[in-house]
Amino acid sequence: MRFRLTNMALLALCLALFSLGCTRQPRTTADIPRSLSPSYSIAVAPFTQPISTSQLIMGEIPKNQGRIAPEMLPSLDRALRDVLLTETKRHYTFVPRHMPLPDKMRYHDSNQPQALSAWAAFAKGLKTDLLLVPQVLNWHQREGSRAGVTRPAHVRVEFFLINAQQGTILDRSVYDVEQTSLTSNLLEIGEFFKRQAGWATADELAREGMVKAVKDMTL
Repeated sequence: MRFRLTNMALLALCLALFSLGCTRQPRTTADIPRSLSPSYSIAVAPFTQPISTSQLIMGEIPKNQGRIAPEMLPSLDRALRDVLLTETKRHYTFVPRHMPLPDKMRYHDSNQPQALSAWAAFAKGLKTDLLLVPQVLNWHQREGSRAGVTRPAHVRVEFFLINAQQGTILDRSVYDVEQTSLTSNLLEIGEFFKRQAGWATADELAREGMVKAVKDMTL
């Protein structure tokens, strides 16, 4: 079944609803983000994709996991670098992709995530306070065009901020989105217009996840 954009009458109605929804109540003190201390040194690992439970830092492998082509991972690295340098005022150390990464290590067969200690040890070796580990858990590229699709893009990207000395997860951000048509979900009207009123690619959704991670972790 082919998804299509809504007609002009529906767009006009949605614009009206969106303008009404923009009125917000004053934020409480609980809504005010608390920034991560600028004294922390932060290294940023390249994107990886766990394909077995033992490679997970936490969580689980999605059913019918969509795999991202390895040659596409560097483009996500560049996008994350751009987001971090434009959305925050921090200095980061970006780990080169050619370094041996914990995702290549072999773990014992297990139904439980086992990679946290390996990533923490990796962070210690970098002599950094915190290590930001971005991972692709699910990747389905858009099938079709911006105007119409036979299958919308669906991504799940996760970001872990690991304390190198304590070997613990300081913070985590998860972004799991499959774009839906505006006719089936009017609550998505804000996202619809932010995406230029069209169907996004998996890369574009992943970038949204990166921006969300910066906000979630108050970087």
